[in-house]
Amino acid sequence: MKATPYMTKTGVQIGCMYEPPRKWEASADMENLQTALLHPPRRLNFRALRSKVLWVFNAALFVAFVLAVHYVG
Repeated sequence: MKATPYMTKTGVQIGCMYEPPRKWEASADMENLQTALLHPPRRLNFRALRSKVLWVFNAALFVAFVLAVHYVG
């Protein structure tokens, strides 16, 4: 239903371009797709875990090296 615009004394029409918001319902397929995209299943990735462990080990080794050089030298 299109509402008639309000005409002011100066001739300005208020609400002449108004369209009510469209109503729609998401289907089950839409909700499943959105859930899959926003919350992907997590699984243990051995390569990523190994990479993180090696990174922490290398960082600790670097800190130990810097401390050893500082105190020995």
